[in-house]
Amino acid sequence: MTAQEFKANVPLRWSDQDINGHVNNAKIVTAIEESRIFWLNKEAATKGLTSFNVPKVVVSLEVQYKRPVSGVDDLTIYICTEKIGNTSFTLRYRGEQDGKVAFIARTVLVTLDRETQRPRRLDEKEIAYLRSYTAE
Repeated sequence: MTAQEFKANVPLRWSDQDINGHVNNAKIVTAIEESRIFWLNKEAATKGLTSFNVPKVVVSLEVQYKRPVSGVDDLTIYICTEKIGNTSFTLRYRGEQDGKVAFIARTVLVTLDRETQRPRRLDEKEIAYLRSYTAE
């Protein structure tokens, strides 16, 4: 469990489904991305933290699919911070539909300096924000 998880409701589209009537695995990765962008760029900004609105690169992505996701009901994605480094951080995701876990995922992101496009150190406010969602 976590100290706090960010909860994102991601609406699914009919076109997200594959021929079997399940949401395509690539669309799941897109849903993960959408929830992460909302959390880091928009939710953080509502708390006065706009510095995450810089380029970020996913350097690692792992998804474990537990059950099919249908295109009928929205997907709820919970996000928490697993690890914080100097220039990178690891996020963990849990996707649920109808109260059942559909996938577990993990990404490692690196923040980039907008000018040089090179990794940049996380600042104190960013670390505090990430820590407020750190897994126990």
